[in-house]
Amino acid sequence: MKRVLIIAGETSGDLHGSALMKSMKSALPEDISFRGIGGTLMIREGLDALRHVREMNFMGFAEVIRRLPFIRRTMNELRSLLDTWRPDLVILIDYPGFNLKFAPYPKRRNIPVMYFISPQLWAWHTGRVRQVRRFVDRMVVLFDFERDFYRRYGIEADFVGHPLVETTRPALERAEFLDSLGIDGSAPIIGLFPGSRLQEIIHIFPVMADSICIMRERWGNCVALLGCAGDIDDIHYARFSGRAGIIPVRDRTYDIMAHSDVLVVTSGTATLEAGIIGTPMVIVYRTSGLTYHIGKALVNIPDIGLINIVAGSRIVPELSQDEVTPENIADHLDRFLRDDGVRSEVRASLRAAKAKLGGPGASSRAAAIAVEMMKAS
Repeated sequence: MKRVLIIAGETSGDLHGSALMKSMKSALPEDISFRGIGGTLMIREGLDALRHVREMNFMGFAEVIRRLPFIRRTMNELRSLLDTWRPDLVILIDYPGFNLKFAPYPKRRNIPVMYFISPQLWAWHTGRVRQVRRFVDRMVVLFDFERDFYRRYGIEADFVGHPLVETTRPALERAEFLDSLGIDGSAPIIGLFPGSRLQEIIHIFPVMADSICIMRERWGNCVALLGCAGDIDDIHYARFSGRAGIIPVRDRTYDIMAHSDVLVVTSGTATLEAGIIGTPMVIVYRTSGLTYHIGKALVNIPDIGLINIVAGSRIVPELSQDEVTPENIADHLDRFLRDDGVRSEVRASLRAAKAKLGGPGASSRAAAIAVEMMKAS
């Protein structure tokens, strides 16, 4: 029996972690046991979860400080697992504020450490590269530019491509999807993705809802579909979605992305998913004033949207902090809906960006590295 301690602290990490676990079970002929931190998808793949991602999914400096006792308690419980359970491998998935602090503990116990999905050290905190060099045995990255970044610091990183390339596709054809929602498709369709964290939804969704009110004033009619995050209760959406006539939809993320004419997407993995599908979007980001100003001082790249970063230029518009207003969002939506040429140009740029993400099989390639590390330990 091989034992793996795996830690994913966010919804996107749960998605990629579950695919990695599934591929590892297929690649390893003997039984394998997983313990650690993950979400519903990882639990379905057999994770014995010490914590669910919903307990770990907080953001912002003030929130982290408030949760410090919980963070320390979780860290101590994981350290104890290293001694009592003695895993053959530790896999850390993104979530750098926690995972890079935990990485020294398995390393000091001679337990190999694989980091799957690099923290965005290329955007901020380049000083943390020293921690990667000291405490991580294999860095497995999803973007080719990340491999180049680590090489500049003398670290060899394995580029496996992005798992989303093979999983990001709609389940239903457009007519079937619209019919399931009672929509005839004659009016413009706008997809809204306010984020997977409650704090993001609190800061961003009311502004998105107000932008839909403006669009209805301008267009007379349009359909707004809300992509609800799996772990967010309906009550947090209801106050604003009802007023703006927005239709909440669960478990249909890729259908919404594929069959909407244009999207409004909070910065994060969803911008990459929408980019892979190829739908024009407006990227928005808004948080507390303190968190934003501290983050702005640390970030050293011009764009915040992952799809723009992958493309190497701003191929879709971005709005951040004070720029995130109903009027600004509506103006960008207007431009996309009224100009077929702009939409076509953006779709072509999104296809070119998708090509940089590698081909199918990323999870299998990452699993092969994990299995290799376990056999060598």
